[in-house]
Parts: sequence; structure tokens; C-alpha cells
Amino acid sequence: MGEAARQQVVESSPLEARRLSMRSVPEDWFVDPVDPRAAERHVRRAAGSMEDQATAYLRAHEAVQNLSGAGAAPALDLLEAPAADEGSDWSAVAGLYAVDEDEGELAWQTDALCAQTDPEAFFPEKGGSTRDAKRVCEACPVQAECLDYAMSKDEKFGIWGGLSERERRRLRRLAR
Repeated sequence: MGEAARQQVVESSPLEARRLSMRSVPEDWFVDPVDPRAAERHVRRAAGSMEDQATAYLRAHEAVQNLSGAGAAPALDLLEAPAADEGSDWSAVAGLYAVDEDEGELAWQTDALCAQTDPEAFFPEKGGSTRDAKRVCEACPVQAECLDYAMSKDEKFGIWGGLSERERRRLRRLAR
């Protein structure tokens, strides 16, 4: 880039620089080619600043509200909760299907520290570091349950219970 071109870019306004950039959309990109006056209207509209356009929109909106204000419905309070229906049909059967979130084979996962960290650390690419994942596993309260799960399900990928797939394979061989 020559010195003259560099000075021209530096001295131009940010809007001008944006207009001149390679990735910008041409100004007349959305002008209707069939309408001969479309380009003129576009230039007039673009001449006003965004702030002027926003002010004009808000004024028009207020005018519409003032016209319909006499018979308008009251404004809703979005922070106010609707009144509860005392005779709900579902309340009669709510106790029949109680579900404890911590029940089941995978209940230990709710306390797993890995669920609160980046999963990519626990599934590194081949040859990638497992140090961070193992450090998290050392402090995890459900490390034993995690390792039991991985061993019973024969997990092939990832760090489970603080061990890599290779370390779990070695542990299986020793257990035989």
C-alpha cells in the first residue's frame, strides 16, 4: 500500500472507511431497479442520521398511542404473577408421579465437577494433554462412581474417574 493511499484511509472518517472497505454492501444494494425514483428516495433516507430516524419512529409511535389512548386496554404488568387456579386438575395427581432428580443409575453425575467445566478437556485429541481433566477428577466427590460407570460401560473415549482409556484398559487387564 502506497503512502498516499495509506494517508487517505487514515484521514477519512470511520463511516467513509467502512464504505470503502472490501466487505461492505454497496449503498444501492437494496434499491429497486424497476422504480426510477428509488435511488433518490434511498439517498434522501440515508442522508438523515440513525438518531433522527429513531426519533421520527418514536414520535410516530407516540402519536398512534395518543390516538388510540382513550379506549386502549390497560397495560399489563409483566412482573405480576397471574392468580393461581385453586381447582387445578393436575394437582390431584401431582403426588402420584413424584420423580426424584437424584434417582437412577446416573444420579452421581449431578455432583460431578466435570459437568461444570469445559468438556473438551475430558475428551482431548489424540496426543493431547489430559493433565487438566485429571486435576479436576482428583477433587471430584464422585470420582469412584465415575470410574465404575466407565468400566462397566466400557467407555472407549475420554477421561473418566481420573483415568484415560489406556489406563482403564490396563486396569481391566490387571483385574482379570
